[in-house]
Amino acid sequence: MTDRAGHSLQRRLLVTMAAGFAILLVLISLLLWTYSRNAANQTHDLLLAGAALSILERMSVSPDGITVDLPNSAMEILSLNPVDRVTYRVFVPGERTITGAEDLPAPPDLRLTATPEFFDMRHDGTDFRFALQGRQLAMAQGRQWVAVQVGQTVEWRTEQQISLFSTGLAGLAVLSLIGLGFVWVAIRTSLSPLRQIASDLAHREPSDLGLVQGAPPREIRGLFDAINGFIESLRRNRTLTETFIADVAHQTRTALSAVQGHLSLAADEKDPEKMRSRLIKADRQAARTVRLTNQLLANAMVIHRSDGATLQPLALRPLVRDILAESLRDSRMRDVALSFNGDEIKEGEDMICGDAVSIREALRNLIENALRHGPPDNTITITLAATDSDIRLSVEDAGPGIPDADLHRAAERFTSLSEKTMGSGLGLSIVKAVAEGHGAELILRRSRLGGLDVTLIFQRIAAFLLLFVLVAAQPSAGLAQTLRIFSATDTPAMQPLIAAFLAETPGAEIDYVEFQTVDLYEAMLALDGATPPDVVISSAMDLQVDLVNRGLARRIQLPPQVSPPDWATWRSEIFGFTFEPAVMVYDTRAVAASELPVTHRDLATFVRENEARFHGRIGTYDVVASGIGYLYATQDSLQGPQVLRLFENLGRTNLKTFCCTSDMVAATAQGELAFAFNAIGSYVSEQVETDSHLGLHFFDDYNLVMSRTAFVPMRAPNAELAAQFITFLLSAEGQRIIADRTPLLPLVQPQPPSTQIGRQIQDRIGTFLPIRLTPSLLTHLDELKRQSFLSAWKTALGR
Repeated sequence: MTDRAGHSLQRRLLVTMAAGFAILLVLISLLLWTYSRNAANQTHDLLLAGAALSILERMSVSPDGITVDLPNSAMEILSLNPVDRVTYRVFVPGERTITGAEDLPAPPDLRLTATPEFFDMRHDGTDFRFALQGRQLAMAQGRQWVAVQVGQTVEWRTEQQISLFSTGLAGLAVLSLIGLGFVWVAIRTSLSPLRQIASDLAHREPSDLGLVQGAPPREIRGLFDAINGFIESLRRNRTLTETFIADVAHQTRTALSAVQGHLSLAADEKDPEKMRSRLIKADRQAARTVRLTNQLLANAMVIHRSDGATLQPLALRPLVRDILAESLRDSRMRDVALSFNGDEIKEGEDMICGDAVSIREALRNLIENALRHGPPDNTITITLAATDSDIRLSVEDAGPGIPDADLHRAAERFTSLSEKTMGSGLGLSIVKAVAEGHGAELILRRSRLGGLDVTLIFQRIAAFLLLFVLVAAQPSAGLAQTLRIFSATDTPAMQPLIAAFLAETPGAEIDYVEFQTVDLYEAMLALDGATPPDVVISSAMDLQVDLVNRGLARRIQLPPQVSPPDWATWRSEIFGFTFEPAVMVYDTRAVAASELPVTHRDLATFVRENEARFHGRIGTYDVVASGIGYLYATQDSLQGPQVLRLFENLGRTNLKTFCCTSDMVAATAQGELAFAFNAIGSYVSEQVETDSHLGLHFFDDYNLVMSRTAFVPMRAPNAELAAQFITFLLSAEGQRIIADRTPLLPLVQPQPPSTQIGRQIQDRIGTFLPIRLTPSLLTHLDELKRQSFLSAWKTALGR
């Protein structure tokens, strides 16, 4: 819009209010974003500082130098953030790393102090927030600094920052809407003349194309003029349309009247020869009328297809050859030399996106025009030539041609430039409509043969693009996918789940590779650049969490109806799909149910009081070789000091250790063991139900529960299929199959319980302590912590 002299109300309203709102919103948004970031950082930095301080307090000086007993509380503090991965290191500045990741970054100018320093840096391709804090320890050579660096990824704090920012923006949005309401009232009041114009136009008759009258304000004068200009354009277009309809009616009426006139004269004529002459004239006029009608229909058809037809890949050379063959059957072509140049074009070089019907009609009209306007012995040459980007279709003749001064109006409707061969004037108009519908260029010029040269230039389809179009047009064929699973779960236990999944997923195959838990963990760490499996399944939850914390897992979006318990999932990357309580399995011939210990403390007393009786007849996991055994033992150690007391008592009875639950159960069934503890409940229950000499026992103080977990590696070749498999494991159908057709136990027990172990779980539902999938499981994977724990375990057992 162009403003007239004087101030503009529209500019005052729009520019002033919009600029004011925009500047205000930008400033407030910047302040709100900064506030949100600081608030999120302060909240999460407390976790980092608390974890760092907790580790610092467990530092000590030993004869071998500075050491640290990584506290579980440090990882528990970091686990209050349920999303982010964690990392840490304890080191002597400038000397060595005591424990943790050795490659953590730090700003070169950061000074070590007794208060935590926070900074953001990238580590392993991921953004981390770090806390660095130091402490001085008294050494023989004097006081020495020791530092702790703790880091977390920034996903959750970023989400919290965005949440705070979004909440603040929502309030701003409400205020802005109120402000915009006032602006709307002001604009509506100030620009009421627009409504008057709208009312005027709304109450007009469709035939009323008169200009809008009035003296509008300066702010809407441009709109007012534009409306009148548009009305003027409509008036001109209607005039042209009416003229076109009148021309069509006139052409048709004139042609039909001429036919009728010749027939009437023929009917009145008595002389046969004169009657024949009149009939010949009527026949010629009828032919012209038929041609006119066909041209009018063709013109309407071409315009319609140009507007609505879907262009498809089309080869021009066979299409042109078909038209030539059709034209040669016309009796008028007997003396005409019709030739085609284009056989040198290779297959695929003549491809365009086009409509075959429209192009056929255009080519027919060009040949027809050459016949009508040229001499009887005319020469017509059709040429097809391809370049790197386009293909040219040319029709030349040896007729009189069109003067250069008339070329610009030759394609106009009902324009016939030849008085000798007065036609409909629609032939070249149809060709022009076809060119416009295909985005092609139409060129009219003098032919090398002396007549008219009409050239249509189409855009070619490149070979690779043609292949893409053809492939995209075909339905994609289903390709078989092989899902490769690395698992520490016995194959027979997983077989019903695998069979059910394959039944629901046609074309899928599964390659199931079985490992021990520690071997599986080491195999994943040793992959390096090798292709990983698609799914990793293990009961060693701590080892699985460590792999996920290293950034090796892919995030999966579960459907809303699939929702595992909070303790059985972390970061939407690792998921527990079974409920596996640790149990005590006993030989009913060696231990009576009435004397079974009720709590873990009672178990230590029970072993001490029956030391000779159970010598060499108590079993449990080998915590050095078994990942699940180490997990159970370390989680037991967090429940109280009675575990070390239990280990000491077990050491005096010559405790036997095993790699797996199946061996413990077999030894108990054969009478080699009186009882074994911390066995996997699902495996034990299957044997107990078939062997009358075996019993299954839970404690009343607590019973650890682990879950078999699964995750999809980051570079899994079939990640989507792997996500479907994990979703199936967690689905209602998958959990039902686990409960009914496998020895495993589902996350939620069916009601009522259908198995003996299910009924026992129901009776003691409040005593089960699930091991949560959190970074706290990393505590006992710290190398110093692991060595310390294993050393205490071996010492307690006298090994």
